[in-house]
Amino acid sequence: MGSDWQSIDLANPTEEHAMLRGMIRSFVSEEVEPQALEYDKFEKFNQALFRKLGDYGLLGISVPEDYGGSGMDATAVAIVNEELSYSDPGFCLAYLAHAQLMVNNLAHNGSEEQKSRILPKVCSGEWIGCMAMSEPGYGTDVLGMQTSAKLNSDGNWVINGRKMWITNGSIDDESTPADICWLYARTGTDSK
Repeated sequence: MGSDWQSIDLANPTEEHAMLRGMIRSFVSEEVEPQALEYDKFEKFNQALFRKLGDYGLLGISVPEDYGGSGMDATAVAIVNEELSYSDPGFCLAYLAHAQLMVNNLAHNGSEEQKSRILPKVCSGEWIGCMAMSEPGYGTDVLGMQTSAKLNSDGNWVINGRKMWITNGSIDDESTPADICWLYARTGTDSK
C-alpha cells in the first residue's frame, strides 16, 4: 500500500472502482450465489470457481502488473471482499487468505526470484496459496509463535513446529494441500 495510504478515499470511489464493483457483483450473482449454499452446507471448496477469479485478475488484485497482478489499490481490494462476502463468506475467506494473506504478503516481502517465479502462478489461479501462522496454544499471537526455521549446512531451511487453522491448506475432498504456503516461523530470538 505504501506511504500514501492516507490519501485513499473510501467514501468516494473512482469510476474504475464503480466498474469493478459492477463486474464483481455480476460475477457473484451469476457464479457465486448459485453454488454458495450447497458448498457451505457440505463444507466444500469450489476450486474451479476459485480459479475463475484468476481469469478476472482478482487473485493478484493488489500485485504489480509486472508480476502478473492487476496493480489495484486498497479500495479495489475492499470492494471485491465486500461483494464476495455478501453471497458466500466462506468463499470470500478463501479468496482473502490467498489474495491478501499469501499473495500480497509475497509481493511485498518476497525476494525478486520468489516474486518472478511464484506470483504469476498464484495471480492466474494456476496455483492456490495459503498462509500458516496460527499455532496451538498461541493462536494468531505471532510474538508467542514457537515454530522455528533453521538454515542447515545444505542451505535449506528446516522447519519444526505445528500450525492450525490454515485456510486453503487443503483444497479438495482428498486433502490435497495448497500449491504453495506462506509460513511464519522464528529464525532466531532477540534479546527480549
